[in-house]
Amino acid sequence: MIYTVGLASESTFAHFTASAGARGVPVRAIDLRQAVESGDWRLTLGGDRSARLGGQDLDPEASYYCRIADLAALQGDHESAQRWRWLTTALTAWLDHIPGLVVNRPSIRSDNGSKPLHERSLSRAGFQVPASITGSSPQRLLAFAEAGPTLVKAISGVRATSRLVGPADLAGFESGQGPVHLQRYVAGRDVRAHVVGDQVHAERIVSGAVDYRTDPDAEFTPCELPGPLAEQMVRHTADLGMSFAGWDFKIADDGTHWCLEVNPMPAYDWYDRRLDGAITASLLGLLRGAHP
Repeated sequence: MIYTVGLASESTFAHFTASAGARGVPVRAIDLRQAVESGDWRLTLGGDRSARLGGQDLDPEASYYCRIADLAALQGDHESAQRWRWLTTALTAWLDHIPGLVVNRPSIRSDNGSKPLHERSLSRAGFQVPASITGSSPQRLLAFAEAGPTLVKAISGVRATSRLVGPADLAGFESGQGPVHLQRYVAGRDVRAHVVGDQVHAERIVSGAVDYRTDPDAEFTPCELPGPLAEQMVRHTADLGMSFAGWDFKIADDGTHWCLEVNPMPAYDWYDRRLDGAITASLLGLLRGAHP
């Protein structure tokens, strides 16, 4: 049995659930919002690991595709916020300890929430990562921007649009406004790749925008990554304790694949539709035990 746990209103959750149904794969969908509002949940660690969530009994031996979101900060009252925190805290602990396959377990060693640390760890793992600087010093930030084309990016894992900045954009910057994360801009084609177990699904993206996600005219084409790079991505994904991850690269004119990010909970539906559901097919195969 496959369970999917998340928000029914979220596009990736809805896409996975609908795609599984269209393929005739039985999936039990559990909406966290409904579970929080009803208060119908029981999660036990150890022993027989009996559990119930969203009106359904949970099998600890089953497979789980999870997109857990804690909406406590968005609640208008303290009681609702507390229910979200209690449920998501208990659920993540339960998912970390059950014997079944969890994609991905909450305890994975992802540092994606801190971009400076994330880029450093990718570099130490052997990936080519663009130079960057994080800080509040106006002088150091200005010197970096003067040295070449520069992007400003979110420091945390919160999704944000990257944009080009130049020395003029830093005029009047004061240290109290920081810290700021700047990264050297790499011109070229974007690549988005999804690692599912030992499989890699990649798409080359041609766009005139700095951030192709803002470009309605961006062109997506399935592509093959160099074998050694694909193998390295599969190994590193597994080393992080993940079996599903989204990777972002820039391919420079000289062919260098610059690694920008590895996402531990990729919103993959946008890419999957262009690949005729290939990512979902691999994900379902993984959850059903078809491949590592």
